[in-house]
Amino acid sequence: MDKEYKIDYDMFTTLEVIKIMEFFQLIEKTKHQKIKKEILIEKYHEYQSILRNKALEKKYDKMLQNVSDVSIYKVMKEVLSK
Repeated sequence: MDKEYKIDYDMFTTLEVIKIMEFFQLIEKTKHQKIKKEILIEKYHEYQSILRNKALEKKYDKMLQNVSDVSIYKVMKEVLSK
């Protein structure tokens, strides 16, 4: 079953929405498989450059945690600390 991400679609282009959703899916995959650190960092920076807003990052992190029980912040904090 596909998850429903609550993204502010009117704020982004179609390509940006796709990249945001792909990043969410990548973060979700970290629950079940190992993802290369370099890929996570690259996609995280791409994600941040699309959002350009800390409050929006926090909002989407909370939404993803509610939908998938995984936190972007916690995943990236662990990746960046290694």
